Amino acid sequence: MTISLDALISIPEDIYTQEIDEETILLDTQGGRYFGLDPVGTRMWQLLRKHGALRPVYETLLTEYDVAPERLEADLLDLVTKLIEKGLANIQTAAE
Repeated sequence: MTISLDALISIPEDIYTQEIDEETILLDTQGGRYFGLDPVGTRMWQLLRKHGALRPVYETLLTEYDVAPERLEADLLDLVTKLIEKGLANIQTAAE
């Protein structure tokens, strides 16, 4: 599966989240899968839930963190890929 910054992300309704300090635990209440996010992953998750589209998430993070654009893009796409693989997010292309 190839994901780009033009992708749209949706979060299934059966995903429970709990933020503890600056970290987040995601739990798929139907499948019993869970995933932990560090502070940067937590910020990515917050922005994913707010925007749905990856490009505004990426652009916001570029202003918030001192990181090379290529590194940020790779890290964001890696996180989204893992979330999708674990059933914690769904993806559709902007053209759909």
